[in-house]
Amino acid sequence: MEPGGQLPTVGNPAELPAEFGGQPPLRPIATRASTEALLKYGSLILRTLAFVFSVISFSVMASNKGVFDAFDEFSYVLAACVLSAVYTLLQNIRHTNYYLSGNSLFAKCTSNLVDFVGDQIIAYLLLSSASAAAPTISKIRDVEKALKAFGADKKVSAMSSASTGMAFLAFFPLAISAMISGYKLSTKTYV
Repeated sequence: MEPGGQLPTVGNPAELPAEFGGQPPLRPIATRASTEALLKYGSLILRTLAFVFSVISFSVMASNKGVFDAFDEFSYVLAACVLSAVYTLLQNIRHTNYYLSGNSLFAKCTSNLVDFVGDQIIAYLLLSSASAAAPTISKIRDVEKALKAFGADKKVSAMSSASTGMAFLAFFPLAISAMISGYKLSTKTYV
C-alpha cells in the first residue's frame, strides 16, 4: 500500500497483486512437454486404433461368405481395410523402431511427408469405401425384409454393416493422425 492507505495506481487491474483484487498470472494450457508427448505418441496410438478397427473390419468382411465377391462395394471395403492394416502396421513398426533405437529409415522431412501423405490416402480409402458400401447394405436389408416370410436370416446385412462400420471408425484415428502429421510437416518437427 502507498502511504496514506491508498491502493497503488496501476493501469491494468490484472497487474494488481492478488491481495488487492488482481488476478493471478495465467498459465498456458498446453506446455511444451505435453505438446511434444502428443506429437511423439499421438500418431502411434491413433494408428494402433486404426489398425485394430481395420483388422476387425477385414476379418468380418472376409468371413461373410461370398458377399464381397458378389458386390464390388464390399470388395472395395475389404481391399481398403487390408491396405489400411498393412500401412498402419508398417508405420507402427517404423515409429516404434525409431523411438527405441533412435534410427530413422528416412530423413526427417521425408519421414514427415510419408506420414502425412500415407495417412491422407488411407483415410480417404477407408471413408470412400464405407460410403460406397452403405447404400448396398440398405438394399440388402430391404431384400432380407422381403424374404423374412420365407425364413431367411439377417446375417448378411448385419455382418456387412458391422464391417463397414468398423472401416468408418478406422477413418477417424487416421484423419486425426493426418492432422498431427501435417502439423509436424509444417513446423519441421520430428519427435
